[in-house]
Amino acid sequence: MSRIRRMTRRQWLLVGGAGVLVGVGVLLIILWQLGVFDSAPPPASLQSAVESVLADEEQEQVQAQAPAQVQEQAEQSADADGQAEQPQVVEQQAAAPQPQAQAAEPQQDQPEPQAAEQAQASTETATEASTQDYSTGDSDQDAAQESAPDSTQDRAQDAAQETQQQATTASPPQQDEEEAESTAGGSELAALAGSWQLSGRGNSFVGYRIGEELAGIGTVTAVGRTSDIEAALQFDGAAITAVAITADLRTLRSDESFRDRALRTRGIESDIYPFATFTLTEPIAIDALPVGEETIDVSVSGTLELHGVTNAVQIALQGQYVDGLVVVVGSTEIVLADYDIEKPTSFRVLSIEDAGIMEFQLVLERAE
Repeated sequence: MSRIRRMTRRQWLLVGGAGVLVGVGVLLIILWQLGVFDSAPPPASLQSAVESVLADEEQEQVQAQAPAQVQEQAEQSADADGQAEQPQVVEQQAAAPQPQAQAAEPQQDQPEPQAAEQAQASTETATEASTQDYSTGDSDQDAAQESAPDSTQDRAQDAAQETQQQATTASPPQQDEEEAESTAGGSELAALAGSWQLSGRGNSFVGYRIGEELAGIGTVTAVGRTSDIEAALQFDGAAITAVAITADLRTLRSDESFRDRALRTRGIESDIYPFATFTLTEPIAIDALPVGEETIDVSVSGTLELHGVTNAVQIALQGQYVDGLVVVVGSTEIVLADYDIEKPTSFRVLSIEDAGIMEFQLVLERAE
C-alpha cells in the first residue's frame, strides 16, 4: 500500500512539473505575441534625428543658463544683506526738512513808453508795405495769365503719360521676381560650400536590422548600432560632390550580448573585417536650401565595402537643414550572399533571414 502511494506521489510530481513547463511555454508565447522580446528600436527616421539635435540644443541652453542663475541669486543675496545693514542715519536724513525754495525771480522790466511808440510805428509801416506789395502781385499775376498760351490741357495729358511710364518701369514682371528669389537661394547655397564633418550634436550611428528566429520565442528583429563612425561630405554650392562614411563594426551593440560576441567571429566576422565603408560615386544636385521642416528626398549611388567585398548600392536618403547642421538618414537592403556572409546559427538562434537592412543617421557640421 505504501509502495502504491510512493508511485502516486512521483506521478503527481511529474504531472506538476509538466504543468509548470507548459505554463512557462504558454507565458513565453503570450509575451512574444505582445512584443516583449522584440524590443528593437524603430528604424532610423529624419524626425528622430532632428529631435536628437533639438534635445542637445535645449540641454546646452540649460547648462549655459545655470551659471548665470547662480550668479544672479548670489547678487540678490548680497543686495538683501546690504539693505539690512544700512544705518538709521539714512532714515533721519530722509526725515529732515528740505530748505525753503528760493525767492521768485524778479519780473522782467517793462518797456519804456518811448520804445512802445517806436514799435507801434514800425508795425504800421510794415503793414502798408505788405498791402502795397500784395496789390502789385495781383496785377502782375493777371498780366501773366493774359499773356500765357492756353496749353493747360496738353500739359495734363503729358503728365499723365509720364506717370504711367514711371509706374510701368517701377513694377517689374513676375519673371524678374522669380529670378531674384532664385539668385538669393543660390547665394545661400554658395555660402554653405566647403567641407562638412560629423558633429558632436545629435545622435549619429550606423547599424543593421535583420529578422531571426529564436528558440522558444519565434521571429524577432535584431538591431545593432554603433556610433564609432567617421563621416565627411564635400559641397560646392550646387551639388554634393563627395561623401565617405566609415563604421567600426567591432563596436556594434544590440540588446543581446551573445549576438554581439558571435558577430566578431561569425557572420560579418568583424575581428577579420572591422570596417564597413560607403563612398558616393555620383554627385547629388541640390537645387534649393530646405527651409523650416522642408526635406530633401533623393536616391544616391555609391559603393559599399563590407566583409571584404565591394558592391554598387542605391541608398534612399532624406536630408534637412537644422540650425546650421545637415541631418541625413538613409537605408538600403543588404543580401548576405552578395557579401559572402554566412548566416550564423546557434542553439538559441534557429535561423536568420537572407537579407537585412543597413541604416544610418548622421548629423554633420561645417569643418573649421
